[in-house]
Amino acid sequence: MPETHKRRIIRSEKANESWKPLIHGEGEEPLGVKPEIGNVLATFIHLSDLHICDAASPARLEFLDRIADPDNPLSAMVPYVGTYRAQEFLTTQVLESMVQAVNEIKVGPLMQAPVDAVIITGDVIDNAQKNELNWYKGILEGELIDPTSGVPGKATGAFVSDVETYDIHYYHPDGAPDGMAEDRPHTLHGFPIFKGVTQGALTSFQATGLSHPWYAIHGNHDALLQGTATPTAELEKLATGSAKLSGLGENPNLQDLFDAFGEIGPAKYPGVESLETTPVEPDARRSLVAIEDWVKIHTECGHDHGLKKDENQVSYWFRDISSTVRLIALDTVNRFGGWQGCIHHEQMVWLKNLLAISKDKYVILTSHHPLSCLFNGYYPSGEEPPALEKEVLLLLEHFPNVIAWISGHVHDHKISERLKADGRHMFWEIRTGSHIDWPQQSRSIEIAKTKAGEIVIATVLIDHKGPVQFGGTPEECASPVALAGLSRQLAANDWQRQSGDFAVSLAEGLPEDRNIYLYASDPLA
Repeated sequence: MPETHKRRIIRSEKANESWKPLIHGEGEEPLGVKPEIGNVLATFIHLSDLHICDAASPARLEFLDRIADPDNPLSAMVPYVGTYRAQEFLTTQVLESMVQAVNEIKVGPLMQAPVDAVIITGDVIDNAQKNELNWYKGILEGELIDPTSGVPGKATGAFVSDVETYDIHYYHPDGAPDGMAEDRPHTLHGFPIFKGVTQGALTSFQATGLSHPWYAIHGNHDALLQGTATPTAELEKLATGSAKLSGLGENPNLQDLFDAFGEIGPAKYPGVESLETTPVEPDARRSLVAIEDWVKIHTECGHDHGLKKDENQVSYWFRDISSTVRLIALDTVNRFGGWQGCIHHEQMVWLKNLLAISKDKYVILTSHHPLSCLFNGYYPSGEEPPALEKEVLLLLEHFPNVIAWISGHVHDHKISERLKADGRHMFWEIRTGSHIDWPQQSRSIEIAKTKAGEIVIATVLIDHKGPVQFGGTPEECASPVALAGLSRQLAANDWQRQSGDFAVSLAEGLPEDRNIYLYASDPLA
């Protein structure tokens, strides 16, 4: 029973526990008045921010993350970085576990109509690498998954207890190498040791495959290194090469580094000339993803995105779910860099024209970035300026048949009502959390017309199949689903996010952001 209105997984909040175990709590019934359904218009399952991660990639910047450790004197300046997570070596197992949970849901949990589609709102991968993209597609398509890169048969990555690369700032599930000090996650934060997890995480597994049609939306981590920097020949060489970025070097200018590596373009990626490096085995499979690659892998998977054959570089699309419901998917990635979003000029023209011919349908917009994150207005000389939040909202005021906007990006659950300038209802904005951060959930979204003639949108959160408890037995270490349960536990115990503005508890959202009935008048009545 993956749906949280039946049973919910929660964090134990005992004050004396540095490591907070997970426990089962009571189901959380939807808020609001249960509707009398006239007819169901559409049923979706919403996944977002999968962040399938090559944890051994030379181009990753894990070492920056320790700046935000609670005892680091620089954490006041940089309270959250997000370039390293203890659970990032288990992302393929989490997606497999979510696929198994979603496959159990044949009909919407509240309205009982068949699922029309799974919508995946971007950041399907973590560092814009082709091997990550292939793992993601392989899991959804039910292929044999080998979640390793670098030297065949040799474990590499920050989580591996290797004498040559061991660093006490990272979590090592198998413990420290012989004769070396235990890592900080163990000694300071109570993280457990499970001999065999490392090998289990690197063992190939047969993916189940998603049983529903699925459609994906482009995200910033799908296009930009660490979700921020535009791929270049130099960065391609870094990602596929033999020198892994491993440290800050002498006298780093952190302010310049974080200013350049920011949310608004152009973003600069720190290179080998300014940072310490460690020798690694090169791997051409880590080459960087171009937009053509991303579109091709989604249009040759048997799922028609409504793209014409000559539009092979178009990462935005629409699809009619029925004769009355149109799904419009936007690409909100600023292709010139920066991890916040925008809508480029040519796409905005396309959107205006498409909305103009869609007035007879209920329109659902979907994107990676939510509206509030459309403020990356950077564009180089010679380009048209992109559209940002204000311009998009002004456009949508003219189209009352837009009933919802579905997004991700922020790694939290959030539902808000967008209002017109005069204070009247415009549409519901629904944001779903990520697979890599707590609480590692997805969401069902059911849309119907009530017998009273209103539109109702019902949402319920969905847990993946990973168990609440993980004991580290050989059977568990060999099971992708059991390892996904460990990943959820690690995410719940992120030592940088136990309090403050980035606390993991905030990602859960309030009750009204989780399971709820949302009402609006029928714009096509």
